Amino acid sequence: GGIRLGTSEVTRLGMKEPEMKQIASFVKNMIVDNKEPKEVSKQIAEFRKKYQKTQYCFDNNLGAYEYVKLR
Repeated sequence: GGIRLGTSEVTRLGMKEPEMKQIASFVKNMIVDNKEPKEVSKQIAEFRKKYQKTQYCFDNNLGAYEYVKLR
């Protein structure tokens, strides 16, 4: 068994290989290391602060998730 994670959303936000390694670390912390979910969630929230604008697919005048509101 395994977990398959897509990368389209994170690449759209401008993440690359180093960020993928960090995301893998978050997954490992939760699943393998059984770290406290609240603590890992705080780390993820801090990590995500740098990735709030779309880099691909749309013009980046709006925040990454403001496009969802336009529907």
